[in-house]
Order: sequence, then structure tokens, then C-alpha cells
Amino acid sequence: MLVQLDIENIAVIERASIEFDSGLNVITGETGAGKSLLINALNMVLGARSARDLIREGADFARVGAVFFCPECDELLKDSDVATDEGNIIISRKLYRDGRNICHINQTAVTVSTLRSIGEKLVVIHGQHDSGELMDTSTHIHFLDAFSENRELLTQYREIYREYRRAESELSKMCEDEAARINEIDYLAYQAEEIEKASLSPDEEEELCSRRTILENAESLRMHAEKAYSLLGRDGGARELLHGAKKSLESLSDIDSTVTGYGEKAADLYYETEELLRDISTYMSSIEFNAAQLGEINDRLDTINSLKRKYNLDINGIIDFYDKACEKLLWLKSYDENKENLTLERDSLLAKANSLAQSISAQRHKSAKLLSERLCAELENLDMPKCKIEFSFEPCNLYENGNEHVEFTISTNPSEKPKSLAKIASGGEISRVMLAIKSVFSDFDKIPTLLFDEIDTGVSGRAAEKIANKMRTLSEKYQLICVTHLPVIAASAKHHLSLEKQFCEDSFKTVIRKLSYEDRVHEIARIISGDNINEISLKNARQMLGEG
Repeated sequence: MLVQLDIENIAVIERASIEFDSGLNVITGETGAGKSLLINALNMVLGARSARDLIREGADFARVGAVFFCPECDELLKDSDVATDEGNIIISRKLYRDGRNICHINQTAVTVSTLRSIGEKLVVIHGQHDSGELMDTSTHIHFLDAFSENRELLTQYREIYREYRRAESELSKMCEDEAARINEIDYLAYQAEEIEKASLSPDEEEELCSRRTILENAESLRMHAEKAYSLLGRDGGARELLHGAKKSLESLSDIDSTVTGYGEKAADLYYETEELLRDISTYMSSIEFNAAQLGEINDRLDTINSLKRKYNLDINGIIDFYDKACEKLLWLKSYDENKENLTLERDSLLAKANSLAQSISAQRHKSAKLLSERLCAELENLDMPKCKIEFSFEPCNLYENGNEHVEFTISTNPSEKPKSLAKIASGGEISRVMLAIKSVFSDFDKIPTLLFDEIDTGVSGRAAEKIANKMRTLSEKYQLICVTHLPVIAASAKHHLSLEKQFCEDSFKTVIRKLSYEDRVHEIARIISGDNINEISLKNARQMLGEG
């Protein structure tokens, strides 16, 4: 249930904090006092799209906070990675003039879409605009589906239907342009052949560049190698000097055995120098400038670079492109087989979709009669006796909701056949039909709070009393919040809030008050007789409230 609503800078409401309770809460006030702003504020905190012109003149932002208690939503919060608090849900949304939205649930930052998905489980709002939804025949099928409780079947059907549409689309593309398929085969074959002919390998380019550098610098390499060989191996060079040092240290160790290691180290250096000279000699013999080989390397690198530029990929990317091109070529060349397999898949999915659609339809037809009976019973309790309600089924091609369109029809006169609701129902009747629908579906919605925004428009007298009685009954199971102009509904409330427009500092502001008993008497008397409150209207108000 909704526990508290805090509003800041919403149009003429500078700041307000409103507490709600279980049962029936009513909101009354003069026309223009800002009752619709409460609905806008609640919609805002529930994730509805909100216009920046809601922000109070002179303020930079509007903020709405709400406190709910709904333990049933804890799992939904966890699924949305939102912290839980044993059923307590604190929501805050701040809207700035530049369009920014900052939303939090239990101090966890969330997106507006997350706010909306959770808000839908907390409050159902019905106002005069919802009659437009009822007039839209495309929505009628959803009423029946909700009553039929065939959500699981619909989910299965829609998954199969989406797969069927995907297969149908792919098959259509395959069949629509045979010339394009042949051209694609030719082009892919050319690309694959070109890459295959190049015989690329991942490390080849690096090896070729290294070999080209050696060939281009052969003369310099030979010069450095010969100089090193000369310094090591010529007369008086490092090898000869090491050899002399080796012999002297060996003679030294013959006299002093403690320095035997010196001679051994000198010997190791001498023999390593000998080995190094042999390696340099071998390296020098391998150095040869080969113009033909250099040309071959440059040609090969030109081929590689040309492919890299053409495909705008490195060597690994070109190899991967080649593999995918070969895979697609195989698929395209297997056109007949692929088409046959896709046709079989499409037909199988179509059969499954038709079967599920028929099951859904059968369930709808079965539920339609029961729903009609329930709605007629509710409408009789709302002073619309002898109503006849039918659901009209029109077969159609498969679409997301199955194989039929459904329209809600009604007759308020037993001598007439049911017709479209828009053609025969008055505003007051439409409001009562919607209340009847909400009454029936409250058992399925599992949403703790229902808000009715002036759905009593166009009704009075006995019909108003019936609506008041229905709301009292509903409020035993759900928290109801009702914006009303009818005294009989206002008098039925467990909790009564009033909105008043006050002139302060050269501007109007809206003040929200929770009414005491005496305040309620005067407010209901005002609704009865307008500003001319008198003893008669006060007495009537007290009688409505159960006094006397």
C-alpha cells in the first residue's frame, strides 16, 4: 500500500507531504485546486513519462518521493538488483529542467524503465483517460487474456510466432532475388580464391621484413663482422693475448696451487674466443647480397600489403575473413538444401503456432462467457441492471496475440443487441463499466493500491450510491484512493484529504490537509451546496457521515 507521498515544486504545489492509510482514501477540493497534480506526481514517481512543465515556476527541479509497503515486491526488487527492506519501498524521482532524471529505490540508483516496471506492481491508476483505453478495441483482447489466465500459453505462442516470422523472413529473402545470390557467390568465390592464392600465414610478414632488413644491410653487416673477427683473431689480437695470459697463469699455479682457478678461467675465455671466431667466420660466409631474393621478398610484401589495404584488415583478419567467406559460400551453394530445410522449419513452426493459437482461442471462448456473467453481475450492483455483455471474435491471420481479434460489446437495453461500447454508452456508464472491470480483475491484478481519478463523472443519485458501496467493498481487500466530486463517495471514505488553493505572496499555492470529522462535515456540505453552506447542507453532510 501507499503510505506517504512527498511532493516538491510540482506546479502550484511548493511542498507537501501526504499520508495515506488502508481502506478508502478520498481526495476532494474545488475545481482548479490541483487534484490532478497529485495524480501527476504519483505517476511521476511510478516511472511515467513526465513533462518538464510540471516543474514549479522559478524552481530548477521537481521532486516526488513515495513510501510503500509491499512485501510481495521484494523478489522483483532483488531481480532488479535493488536493496530490499522487509517490504518497505522508498522511491524518489527528481526531474530537472534540462530533462535529467535521477531515480532511486531504497537508495539504489535505477533507470526510469526500472522504476516503471516496479511501479506497475504497486499502483493501478484509473481515470477518465482510461475510458479511451476501453474504447480502443485493440486492447479488449488483453482484458480477456488476463481473465483467462493464459499468460503461460501466450508466452509459448509468442516465442514460436517470433521464430516462425524469423524463418518466414529468411525464406522470403532467399527466394526474392536469385540473381543477387549468384552474384554474391561469384564475388565471394573471387575473394576466397584471391586470399587462398596468397597463402598467407600469421607470422610471415614479420619474418619477411626481418629478412629484407638483413639483405638491404649486407655490406654493413659484413664490415662489422670482419672488424670483430680481426680484433679477436689477428696477431696481437684478443685470442693471442688470452693465450699468453693462460700460459702465464698456468705457470703461476704450478708454483702457488691456491691460484689454480685463475689459469682455468683464462683457459675458458681462450676457448670461448676460439668458438666465437668460428661462429663469426660462419656468419661472414652466409652474408651475401642477393638482389633476386630481395626482389622476391619485396614482391611478396607488396602482395600482403595490397590485400591488407583492400580488405582493411591485418593478416589474421584476412585469414578470418577467408574462413567466413568459405563458410558462406558453402551455405549459398547449398541453396536448394537450405531452402528445403528452412521451409520445413517454417512449416513446423507454423503448425505449432496454429496449435497454440487454437488452444488460446478455446480458452478465451470458455472464459468469455464467465467474464460476461461476472461483469453483468458487477454492473447490476452499480445500478446498470439488465446489461448484456458479449465478446465478439473475428478470425484473422496469425499475429502476436493469436489468430483472432476480440471486441467487447454491451447492451444497456435488453431489447437491443450488444454493440460497440463507444456507440451506446454514456460517460457515466463507461465509468461504471471500468469500475466493474477493475472489481473483477482486482482478484487477478494482485496490486495492492487502486487509484480512481474522477471516474464518478456523469453519475449521481442511486448510481453514485452504488459506486460508493462498490468502493467500500473493494477497500476491504485493497487500498483505494479516489479523487471525487460526489458527496456520497466522499462520505464513504475512511480517510479524507482536501486540496485548497490559497493566494499567497502574489501567487496561488495548493495546500493539502487531512480532514478532521468537523472538517469533513464542512467539506461534504461544500460539495453538496457549493460556497452557500447552510444548515441543511451541514445536516445532510452529517447524515451521510452516519450521524443522526
